[in-house]
Amino acid sequence: MFVKQTLLAATVALAVPAALHAQTQTLDNISRVYRTAIEPVYAGNEVKGYVTYTKGDKADKKNDNFLLDFYDQDLNKVSNITLQKPAGKYFLLRNAFNGSAFAMYYYNSKEKTLELETYDTSLKKLGFKAIGDLNRGDMMATQQSFMTQGNDGEGGGGLMGGMTLFPVPNFGFVRNSYEGMMKGYNLQMYDDKLTPRWRLSSDPKSKFYETVSLTQAVDKYILATVLRRDGMMSKKINAFMVAIESATGKKVFDVPVETTNTEQLSLSSFTFDPVKREFVAVGEFYKLNDKPFVNKSQGFFIKRFSEAGKPVAVKNYGWHNEVAALMPAEARPSQEDGFVNYTQSIVRGSNGKTYIVAEQYKVVGDGLGIALTALGGGASVSKGKIANMLVFALDPDYKLTDIKFYPKDPSVAYVPPGAGLMGTGLLGMYFRQSGQFDYQFTQKNDANSQFNVVYINYDKEKGEATKKVIGNVAFGDNGQFKVDKIDGTSNATASFLYPAKPGYVMLVDYLKKEKKMGMKLVKLNI
Repeated sequence: MFVKQTLLAATVALAVPAALHAQTQTLDNISRVYRTAIEPVYAGNEVKGYVTYTKGDKADKKNDNFLLDFYDQDLNKVSNITLQKPAGKYFLLRNAFNGSAFAMYYYNSKEKTLELETYDTSLKKLGFKAIGDLNRGDMMATQQSFMTQGNDGEGGGGLMGGMTLFPVPNFGFVRNSYEGMMKGYNLQMYDDKLTPRWRLSSDPKSKFYETVSLTQAVDKYILATVLRRDGMMSKKINAFMVAIESATGKKVFDVPVETTNTEQLSLSSFTFDPVKREFVAVGEFYKLNDKPFVNKSQGFFIKRFSEAGKPVAVKNYGWHNEVAALMPAEARPSQEDGFVNYTQSIVRGSNGKTYIVAEQYKVVGDGLGIALTALGGGASVSKGKIANMLVFALDPDYKLTDIKFYPKDPSVAYVPPGAGLMGTGLLGMYFRQSGQFDYQFTQKNDANSQFNVVYINYDKEKGEATKKVIGNVAFGDNGQFKVDKIDGTSNATASFLYPAKPGYVMLVDYLKKEKKMGMKLVKLNI
């Protein structure tokens, strides 16, 4: 008799024997792995397991084997199934988990369709849906998703977004699509069995070109950033903050980041504070005649809005006054060298303090790219440089009280041809979407009293091979900031880092020649 196990039941059942096993797993006969093929499974804020989707050996001349495996938080295998797909015709765009169901999102190149499949936590199939009649905009976005995934990104596409599947706890999954030549967007919510729940689309009468990026599901809302332009090639881009009711698809908040004529702002992050019942925006401010994303900003801001969309408060933090007063001396050279800060995450502690995690980057001219362009080549004339980590600490009244600076060796980020003209702010969004920042993730415990910011530093010592160092910044209610560094250097074809159970991270190494994928839990020394 088959007994269905829920995720938590499976985790509890394996909790005792798990302590007796090494916290590693090795998968053989794996022919391909992308970062997006491994999805952490959460209960609350904490990781309770993983689902992996990998390509195995061929089933026969006409079919490929794909392996769907579910592991608990200690990397014990809970369940697994093998799926067969026509050889060379299926490409995974996204693998998502919403707390109750797993979803696989494919492109079927044979039928030229998008396909969705969902499974429960015992890996029993729940639903299937094929989407055909893709327009040119959808096909362009699908190609962007392929390109990003090949760069080990998040599968989210390029500068204007790709084809994504967004998990919403307790409700289902949201799929995006485009109108015509990406002039507008459509959002379709499905439940766990892929039955449509609601649909939200751009206003067909709008004069703007609009793209949407879903960023967070929190409380009863799905949060998004919408970019609006007067035309497809327009360089004037206006950022809007949008909140959608998860249950109904009703848009309840659609506010521009610039709410007065005396503001010149960019938007880095938009979130919701369920304790204060406020929407919170973070970005950078500029001189009125300067161009956001192009000229150097004057500092960063925090804007707060009520659930009804009314402004509650706005506070600016100037680089040369509030920030400079607390900026560590070792951080000042990078600020003076033209690096800007990209907000990677915002967390609020149980003590009411707010922490903003940022990473420095800038865009510079690429000598080789300039030379090739002069010779008629299509290379980019710009490249990105990714640098140091910072944590800004604010008290419950949003007063800046501390800045922590964590230096790391610069790494290079790819800038697509022509994108250098978009300015550094939008390129920061592109680097995030394409997985080129060194920041990996922020872990937090269920009490919101302890946080871990995990990043990678490619340590380049003169005369030595580059080392891959896993950095971890731990902070929280105890008021202490501690740093841990772990050597993650390997000879793997590809390596990926994921959140794990409290006190750990999970490191995945893929060896293409040996066709092996290894997963291991690495203990943080803090």
